Amino acid sequence: MKKHTLTIGCLLGDQAAACLMRLITGEKGSRGYTYSCGEEYGYFYDPFLKKWMAFDNRHNTCLVEQCNTSKEAENFLYDDTGVFAA
Repeated sequence: MKKHTLTIGCLLGDQAAACLMRLITGEKGSRGYTYSCGEEYGYFYDPFLKKWMAFDNRHNTCLVEQCNTSKEAENFLYDDTGVFAA
């Protein structure tokens, strides 16, 4: 089984969308996310939903949030200190 390799950092746009789709399709039926790096996170605009999608898999739980603005999506990835949450 191939493990995806990613550079550490926030993914944006097409890279973020592709990463989230890999996580969703590659982990179908599984809650362990054993094929992921556990470092994936980012946000992108989904024109079909007309929403910004933010996701965070830094704790191997793949949290996903629909947001109305890019700022909301970015804030989803931050904690109160201004540092990325995970």
